[in-house]
Amino acid sequence: MPGNQHKQVSLQVVREYNRRVQRNMRLISVQVGTDIRDAINQMQIYGISQLPVLDGERVVGSLDERTLLERLMTAELCLWGTVAAFMQPPLPALEETAELDEALELLRAGAAAVIVLQGGTPVGILTAADLIAFRVYGGHIEYEI
Repeated sequence: MPGNQHKQVSLQVVREYNRRVQRNMRLISVQVGTDIRDAINQMQIYGISQLPVLDGERVVGSLDERTLLERLMTAELCLWGTVAAFMQPPLPALEETAELDEALELLRAGAAAVIVLQGGTPVGILTAADLIAFRVYGGHIEYEI
């Protein structure tokens, strides 16, 4: 679209687009009591660099590969214990009705990803790569939701 003018798009639209392209946009997460080795295994299986930590359905923290690597290199990471001992603060969260620009601002400010909520319940996660793909490949499509 010409200049900086673009149609406002909600995170729900981006999630729906990514779901169609990637086929599986369910939230990959771990519970706070999960064994740290199981959490690291999930990160490897799904090829993800950050993982939301939940207590039931409430986001209480996050794991990220950078912090885990730092702790491993400084011998602070022992390979036993639960996620609770290793988690960082939660990733920022936005309702799926929020506009894409809100998520972009959080990512520009340094957030690794944004948790997408549906009525307060976490339902997905959006990374910079997801938003780039949407803008490059799907952003030209007119959406009605």
